[in-house]
Amino acid sequence: RSPSGLGTNLQDDVFFTDQQGNWIPACSLHHLRPGVFYGHPDALASMDLPGGHLKGIVDIPNGIPYPEAVRQLPALVPPAVWFPYKKMGQSATDVVCDTTRGKFGPFQGQLFVGEFTLAAISRVFLEKVDGEYQGACFPFYEGLDSAVIRLTFGEDGSLFAGLSNRGWSSVGRASYGLQRLVWNEKTPFEILEMRARSDGFDLVFTKPVDRQTATDVKSYAMDSYTYQYHQVYGSDELFKKRVSIVAADVSADGRRVHLRTEPLRELYVHELRATGIRSTDDEPLLHADAYYT
Repeated sequence: RSPSGLGTNLQDDVFFTDQQGNWIPACSLHHLRPGVFYGHPDALASMDLPGGHLKGIVDIPNGIPYPEAVRQLPALVPPAVWFPYKKMGQSATDVVCDTTRGKFGPFQGQLFVGEFTLAAISRVFLEKVDGEYQGACFPFYEGLDSAVIRLTFGEDGSLFAGLSNRGWSSVGRASYGLQRLVWNEKTPFEILEMRARSDGFDLVFTKPVDRQTATDVKSYAMDSYTYQYHQVYGSDELFKKRVSIVAADVSADGRRVHLRTEPLRELYVHELRATGIRSTDDEPLLHADAYYT
């Protein structure tokens, strides 16, 4: 619809963000490659041009749940990650990979994504399952002076954000600017990774967890939902269902929790809130929310 950022991961695969709008139910992060339809029919105008990799799309389903649209239209590939509206921003922008080897904290190899409306930055963990990227997004940093348009890492490992409210508006107070984020060398207590398993999810933390809170299923809550694939602008969260946390098992080193959950639904967003968990130093999570696609 209106891609606003391009970036690569450590494997040099290319990713882009797209904007919520007609046909695009929420902002998204896609793995860019030949022969893939990303959902907006306007892109099909170039289908028959020389060098085109996309062929044979005639009918576009309209007004059906996104997982059903993927089944009906094989060329339509779902995003690696959805950014749930307002919870994870309203307008995703640039994509940059942490290649700092620890100079920016414990996030080596993960992606950072700019956010226009909320003047913020998100963090994305990706894993590859059966050849397809999927993963989780997390809040990372809010309160920048203006809308985040571009991101880049400096040689010293700091993160530069290029800002501008031009064209729209953000919660930031300035019209434009350049800001720099530097790690204070204090590791935050965060969910570092969220990995899908056949019976639930593995959570990897930046610090060891307190076993009493981490094994208590009441420390967690989870819902799953999907979106509508339609010509209308955006989409509400559809077919929302509570996901039961059956058990939480902690690894010997305290850095990993295996959540056994039911049910799991393919192509759905699984929204986790881990507000009850604490570190061994009795810290709450800096960001207790995660959204796995």
